[in-house]
Amino acid sequence: MGAERMTLRRRIVASMLLVVAIAGGVSIFIGGYLLYQQLQQEAHNRVKQDLNASRAFYAQRLEAIGSALAFTALGDRFSQAVADRDVAYLAPRLDAVRRKAALDMLCLTDGEGRVVHRAHLALVAGDLVAERPLVARVLSGAPLALGTVVMPVAQLERESPELAARSVIPIVPTPRAAAPKGDRLDAGMVLAAAAPVHTADGRLAGVLWGGLLLNRDRGLVDQVRDTVFRDERFRGRLVGTATIFQHDVRISTNVLRNDGARAIGSRVSAEVARHVLERGRIWLGRAWVVNNWYISAYAPIEDVRGKVAGMLYVGVLEGKFQALTVRTLGIYGVVGLAGVLAAAFVLWRIAGSIARPVHELAAASAAIAQGDFSHTLPIRSSDEIGSLTRSFNIMARSLEERDRLLQERTRLSLTRSERLASIGRLAAGVAHEINNPLTGVLTFAHLLLDEAPEGSRESKDLQTIIDASMRCKEIVQGLLNFSRQNHPQKTLSDLNKVLREALTLTRNQASIHQVAIVEKLDPELPGAVMAADQIQEVAVNVIVNAIDAMPDGGTLTVRSRTRDLECESGVEFEIADSGSGIAPDDLDHVFDPFFTTKQTGKGTGLGLAVSYGVVTEHGGQIYIASETGQGTTVTVRLPVNPKEATDGP
Repeated sequence: MGAERMTLRRRIVASMLLVVAIAGGVSIFIGGYLLYQQLQQEAHNRVKQDLNASRAFYAQRLEAIGSALAFTALGDRFSQAVADRDVAYLAPRLDAVRRKAALDMLCLTDGEGRVVHRAHLALVAGDLVAERPLVARVLSGAPLALGTVVMPVAQLERESPELAARSVIPIVPTPRAAAPKGDRLDAGMVLAAAAPVHTADGRLAGVLWGGLLLNRDRGLVDQVRDTVFRDERFRGRLVGTATIFQHDVRISTNVLRNDGARAIGSRVSAEVARHVLERGRIWLGRAWVVNNWYISAYAPIEDVRGKVAGMLYVGVLEGKFQALTVRTLGIYGVVGLAGVLAAAFVLWRIAGSIARPVHELAAASAAIAQGDFSHTLPIRSSDEIGSLTRSFNIMARSLEERDRLLQERTRLSLTRSERLASIGRLAAGVAHEINNPLTGVLTFAHLLLDEAPEGSRESKDLQTIIDASMRCKEIVQGLLNFSRQNHPQKTLSDLNKVLREALTLTRNQASIHQVAIVEKLDPELPGAVMAADQIQEVAVNVIVNAIDAMPDGGTLTVRSRTRDLECESGVEFEIADSGSGIAPDDLDHVFDPFFTTKQTGKGTGLGLAVSYGVVTEHGGQIYIASETGQGTTVTVRLPVNPKEATDGP
């Protein structure tokens, strides 16, 4: 018993631990996945915020250029010098503005857009720049114009050969990038602004135009990195990077190649280029940048005409977030394992408290199985185990009582069966002995009736003899049916059809007694193997009894349905009336031969006895439920495929 208890205990612990392990594993998996998603979302949110900060830096740098030019153009002395073409005054003034605003280009034009002076290249002047978009806007009356412009090499060459050389960037072959349209960039991306210079009387004296060439410029991207990411590192590498693209080519970046040089000339992937450059949308996600995976964000840069000219990029090394995810998941897993071990200890203790009463219940059940219904268990607790023990004790007492009732019912059933069998054998003998002389009486009575004058006293007396003899013959036939001397042929039949034919035979009688018939026959009822004429006789007997129980009218309900009979498929029909019912003292005798509650001459008392024999011979059951003054319900259950009954001795 001790070894068995330990085995059960171990099984309980193993089962519960398996559940805990599965639940813990699922929890760790789902929690880890959600944690990973959360960290990825945090990374995306951070990069998105960094991108917004970078765009703000870009816009501020552009506005700073515009503000410097607008402030310079407002001075009365400056505007007068522009009107007078006083280059001696303007040259040092413009040179100071260019250095202070950190501009690569700064030039002054007259009111028609012709260059008066270039601060970055003083010896070149007199050329017309009115076709430049920002200059054209100011000449058209705009108070200030600023934006991103793409200047061809030819224009930059006029401004400065050095700037033209900076703008030419060889394109570096880059994995995942689209096929290049050339081998180098022949234009420069410039942050530019133009401000009008007005005289005291409001006349346009000239235009002040300046710009910052972004090609190979480090100032803006390093400012973004140092301000947004500071000196944050992961495994010796800077975590954050920033890049300015002209179309899909890096022209300003702090992303490094494997040799440590800035990845100028490398290109963005084709997927990002399609999303940002072609569709003009922000791209956010995981991207391969030169030589590593980054959580990246790209935003389009539009030129002064509203066309996408390039992209602004910021990115954070994905490895940092992966390491954080792995470390967090490791801690999460250790905590989960500790929880499983703690659960194992608790479950071991709990399993012991469960296994002991279970084994006691098993031993008590074995005793009951041997017939000891008096075996009960002590109740040690008020929890579910205690409730189970209490229920077991109640069950034991109920089984003891049911066993007693079953024995009593079995005894009564055997007594009834023996009584019916004895009466059946007696009825069979009596029927055979009476049938032959009765046939002779009927034959001679008919012969005498044929010879007697019609309407004479002898004729009437002979007719009375014939009627009485016919009634005796019906009783004898009932005795033969009750004794089951006939051997009916059983075939697959439709019970609904049998019931409808029985109702047809009795419908006139029901109509005479003002009895309404209600049919509730199951259309899906399966066929059953039966002697259809005998089952019809059973139904007719029951229906006639029901009609007789409603002399003042009522309702007769006939139902059919499918019902399982002791794990075997079966069918049943039910005949219910709303008549006077059967007295409780008479219910135990309704199947006894010659027992009847009808008036003398209206029944033989064999109808239900014969019906009982027919149903039993079919392997079925017949039940009667009745309540005085409320009506009677007779239920007949038949198996679909009954076993063949064997004849008795």
